[in-house]
Amino acid sequence: MRPNWFSGASRLFKYGRNGKLLTRGRSSKATASSLDSQQQDAAATGGEKPESVEESPEQQQQLPTREPLAKNFFIGVVDKELLAYPEVIARDEMAQLQNALLPLKNYFAEPRAAEDRPSTENLRQLGLYGLNVPTDYEGRGYGWSASLLASEPDSTDINATLGLQAHRVVVDLLKEVGTPLQQQRYLQDLATGKLIATEAIYEFAPPEEDYFSTQAELLPETGKWLLNGEKAFVVCTPGERQLFLVLAQTQQPNVPGALGRGTTIFLVDAQQQGVRLGERQATFGCRQAEIRRVHFDKVQLTEDQVVGLPHDGNRCSEQLVRSSRLRGSLVGVALAKKLLNELAQFSVSTTQCGVQLKDLELTRVHLSRGLCSVYAMESMLYMTAGLLDEFRAQDVTLESAITKYFTLRQLYEIASQNLGLVGPKSLLSGESTELGLRDAAQLCTQGESLDTLGMFIALTGLQHAGQSMNAGVRKSRNPLFNPGHIFGKFLDSNSIDSPKTKMQLSEHVHPSLEAAAQCIEHSVARLQMAVELMFTRHGNAVVERQSEMHRLAEVGTIIYAMWASVARASRSYCIGLQLADHELLTATAICSEGRDRVLTLCTQIYGGNFVNNDNNLLRLSKQLTKSKGYFPVHPLTFNF
Repeated sequence: MRPNWFSGASRLFKYGRNGKLLTRGRSSKATASSLDSQQQDAAATGGEKPESVEESPEQQQQLPTREPLAKNFFIGVVDKELLAYPEVIARDEMAQLQNALLPLKNYFAEPRAAEDRPSTENLRQLGLYGLNVPTDYEGRGYGWSASLLASEPDSTDINATLGLQAHRVVVDLLKEVGTPLQQQRYLQDLATGKLIATEAIYEFAPPEEDYFSTQAELLPETGKWLLNGEKAFVVCTPGERQLFLVLAQTQQPNVPGALGRGTTIFLVDAQQQGVRLGERQATFGCRQAEIRRVHFDKVQLTEDQVVGLPHDGNRCSEQLVRSSRLRGSLVGVALAKKLLNELAQFSVSTTQCGVQLKDLELTRVHLSRGLCSVYAMESMLYMTAGLLDEFRAQDVTLESAITKYFTLRQLYEIASQNLGLVGPKSLLSGESTELGLRDAAQLCTQGESLDTLGMFIALTGLQHAGQSMNAGVRKSRNPLFNPGHIFGKFLDSNSIDSPKTKMQLSEHVHPSLEAAAQCIEHSVARLQMAVELMFTRHGNAVVERQSEMHRLAEVGTIIYAMWASVARASRSYCIGLQLADHELLTATAICSEGRDRVLTLCTQIYGGNFVNNDNNLLRLSKQLTKSKGYFPVHPLTFNF
């Protein structure tokens, strides 16, 4: 018998999870300031919150921290209450925000030549540099959800938004881990655009042994740092005062060798002596963006220019990459929307052999797949942002990585498949499809590679799962000493093909999404079984099974895409948004296809190297590298 859905699932949308009416995220500004102040207090006290400090009303609006959502997928655990899509911006504040965004939308909607970039002065006047800066420093004080929403208009201009998003990433880091002195010194100028921040992290040719070629040395006699090196692929704003966020390798005093090697994050003003902008780099995509090398020659830095602790930059890297991944994902979503809209308009206005392109089944399927991909991207992005806004210090490390991984992979697929539908015209230089493919390739390649990101997703999930699966895996790897455990496994009827679950996710979404919820349940169960099998089969050597780890990363990514899409569609239908019935259909399509892909990947993991063809590919690669290239002889060769 079906439970009373209206009094159960619908209540999640009308009432907060603590039972109070509309208590979830009353204000984006409040959630932003509360998160900032909490993390600053924690940083100042070594990670512990001072007991003497009372929570402000803004802090009290945030809910207590919940268990990580995506990490728990790897152990077969779900937080059913998080199927209620986050509502962190109140209705009246959303109306005010939409009115504030009208000038931005109108400005970026104006037609302009491809080589004409918005001027820095115009961006200042529009207030785009201070969206996520606290109001105490003349910023708008938007939280994660509101600042991403406010960034959407400028995201339509990829060459302009690269610099803006890099600026906002540095602001996010300063808000979370910057000292009060650093915030006083930089945030007000960053909010007004007098000072423009950017990341200087990547290098053109990373060293073989060290972390970075860019290195900083502490001078004991003066207490200052001496920075030397070069950074590449830095989005610059020539003619403006800039602030570089530089990651450099440092050596701990009195700790020789690799043990003392660490990283330190520095804030370097472009006007300091020894800082020099290099030549502009002509990149494959984003051709109008000012991407340059930056040289640092004996730049003297004070202790106040160190972000976080010296030699411990990895501690701050979580906040840095989380912000970079979310804001980078927004750029990918905007470009994917643009490509999909252009293709839809092309298919409507183009007729071939007396038939409109939009009526061809192949075109319709391609458009629908693109729609599902963009819908999932957007759902994941704002769900992750909502979790950050809604809960105190919520762990979204995996969610942010998954969002970027999924977004960029689907973006490149949309951009490449558009070429085939548009035809030879797409090969002309300057065509929107050609520019879209170039920009998509640039986003996928610049910064973190997708392979590295996939490995991070799998390693993070396995690390979390290993803590809870340790006891069971030990018994499975020692069957002679644990016959009862092995006998229980033998009698267990649960399998990859027909997993059994008791999650009952359908009770927390609209009844029309019952089949989609069942897809999520089966996929989570399959992921948990695949993780347990990998631990049992490989033990600590699981990190060396990179092919299986990439399959695992894809499974975790698909499940989060399914989860966010179902949660969003259920909310849309419950509150009666326009075309919400088609959102239900979109989420169902995403889950149906995702379920089949998860089954395929998990079956490959279960089969092992000799069944899933990995062993053949590994053997071929050995001969390929031994021959230093393609080794088969010509097909017309005689052997006599």
